[in-house]
Amino acid sequence: MSEEVDAVVIGAGVVGLACAYSLSQRLDSVVVIEREVGPGREISSRNSGVIHAGIYYPKDSLKTRMCIEGNQRLYAWCETHQVPYKRTGKLIVATSALDEQRLRAIARHAQDVGAGELRLMSRSETKQQEPELRCELALRSPASGVVDVHEFIASLVREIKEADGAVAYHTEVKAIRKARDGWTVQTTDTAGSQEELYTRRIVNAAGLSALDVAKTSGLPDTQPPWQLHLCKGSYFALGAGAPPTRNSLIYPLPEGGGLGVHITADISGARRAGPDAEFIDAIDYSVDESGAERFATAIARYMPGIRPEHLTPDYSGIRPKLVGPEGGFADFVIAHPSSQPGMVHLIGIESPGLTASLAIGAHVSGVIG
Repeated sequence: MSEEVDAVVIGAGVVGLACAYSLSQRLDSVVVIEREVGPGREISSRNSGVIHAGIYYPKDSLKTRMCIEGNQRLYAWCETHQVPYKRTGKLIVATSALDEQRLRAIARHAQDVGAGELRLMSRSETKQQEPELRCELALRSPASGVVDVHEFIASLVREIKEADGAVAYHTEVKAIRKARDGWTVQTTDTAGSQEELYTRRIVNAAGLSALDVAKTSGLPDTQPPWQLHLCKGSYFALGAGAPPTRNSLIYPLPEGGGLGVHITADISGARRAGPDAEFIDAIDYSVDESGAERFATAIARYMPGIRPEHLTPDYSGIRPKLVGPEGGFADFVIAHPSSQPGMVHLIGIESPGLTASLAIGAHVSGVIG
């Protein structure tokens, strides 16, 4: 006999949990299935913890819309649920005349899409704020900030459980089949126990495995031809001897499929450099200590005092990109195929997925029925 539930969410990262939270506010029984030992162990806890403003993405894209809405929702959530955060603001810096032109274009675009208040700062004005910084022009985004990702994840889990939802860890989806006017989901846990759930709603928020889950559900490989590229981003911790910074978030201009090697400070004030963007063939979270020289060279463009000895390998994360090393923009995929009523696939949810998570959750709850 199958257990019948109102919705199954596959994946307990911040996006899956945000979807489960939104669904749990209007449905009686929501179950989250997660193969790892706990929530947010894959993409969600392996990033910078930055709350983005929605500056870079095309105007009519899901990334822009979900990021700007998610920014507001996330700050409000943190206030309501006592999740530690800081509205630090962010500096984006241009170090050459060509970069200055690009930065002015970014500023115009960000203003056009509604990415919060923005202010261009001259070299001398920036120098007053950041004496160690070298730039021709800087753009300040007051709407940017940082959040304690682990506490945010924990707060989502608490809210789901308080709404009588459930989160099953150590559990993997083995099969998804059409049944009656819904779906059956077969699962296996690490102890070998098998269970079958019947539901009318499935949210595929499986992150790096989202395409595998889509195929398991019967979605054809070529409709449409999505392909996920594993993009590894490494982080290095900045030691006490590194040049001091007053701003928590300092970014160069975007490059190479990412936002460039930037400097962040988390809730505790610990500073890091990264991530870079390295396309890989298999999941590997190791950080090559020889990368310190490359990181120092990248950062020295806007902070000349940085040296390789200031950098220590910290951690890495892997992003599910829909475009490979050739670059180009790819939007979030939030697909609810007509051939799969009651199912939503979230594909290629990378940055700014953390910021956008609550907006994505509300959107998915609205379209899934």
